[in-house]
Amino acid sequence: MLLKKKLLPISELKPGMIPANDIFSEGKMLLAKDIAITESGIDKLKQQYIVDKVEIYLENNSEEALTFKIKTAKEIENTFNEFSSNLKDIFKSISKLKAPEIQEVRAFSEKIQKEFNETGAIIKNVVFYGSGNDTIYRHSVNVAAISFILGKWIGLDNKNINLLTYSAVLHDFGKIKIDKDILDKEGSFIPGSSEYETFKTHPVIGYNFVKEIPYLDYSVSYGVLMHHERLDGSGYPLGVKEDKIHKFAKIIAIADLFDEVNSNRYNEKVCGPLDALRIVQEQSLGKLDCNYCNIFLNHILNYYMGENVLLNNDKSCKVIQININDLTNPLLLADEGFLDLKKEKDLYVKKLVI
Repeated sequence: MLLKKKLLPISELKPGMIPANDIFSEGKMLLAKDIAITESGIDKLKQQYIVDKVEIYLENNSEEALTFKIKTAKEIENTFNEFSSNLKDIFKSISKLKAPEIQEVRAFSEKIQKEFNETGAIIKNVVFYGSGNDTIYRHSVNVAAISFILGKWIGLDNKNINLLTYSAVLHDFGKIKIDKDILDKEGSFIPGSSEYETFKTHPVIGYNFVKEIPYLDYSVSYGVLMHHERLDGSGYPLGVKEDKIHKFAKIIAIADLFDEVNSNRYNEKVCGPLDALRIVQEQSLGKLDCNYCNIFLNHILNYYMGENVLLNNDKSCKVIQININDLTNPLLLADEGFLDLKKEKDLYVKKLVI
């Protein structure tokens, strides 16, 4: 059913309302279509003086705005934890079936899409908490949430958003068949070692399971199979390149890396949340899909603007501007005035502050 729409002045916008269009200013996205408006989003609009009205969705057969309840950071984290526990139960349940079914996964994916409409809060949750040592369930929830958001930014239609979310939820299902000692190994695998070769089988295990689910579109299993493939052919398990890699796998690969880096599981030292963006950008040069990475970075930067951060010298600042070509050296506002990290080589953003 098509929802009615209405133009509202910025002064009448309230957190939780749903914009019917993307709102841009000077190439930067201020509001994303179908994503609940936040207090900070309204503040950004008021600071621009360019956009004076926003088209929002209305409740069915009424003139009342369609709204979602904006959750606190703690409520969001509780939702992630609940979903992680639920996904563990689902994986255990479907793994025992000779003929696996999609109903539980479909219901779970729909719940993720319904709950995770607060883009900024979701991104901050993944940045703040990552998935810790839970490389299967919490990691899969984080990857599904980021994939869902990125799919919307890319402009996938509702059918493909649904299929992408299924694929992201199931992308690491094969890990439940891998020995726990291998999954919990500290540090990087030694290339060519038996442990690494065993670990690299998890996409195939997941693919062989998912493709047996009746009536499930093939694209879901391809996303599972190829999420570790890389455009230069350096990935696994097939070593395929570029357009041979399914678009779902390309999206999941970005979400997968973003959560891995924010969970301190990356094979290089990471100096704070902006360094995570730098790594995604570097991987876009030949390994990850460059176009999807650019969309991801250009959108996600908007959710760092205006945020409070802590530097490595424990100074508190606010992010004023981030240059896409120099992600780790933003312009900040400190108590004593502006602070340009391009000129402060010993300082970096250590963490975001709630």
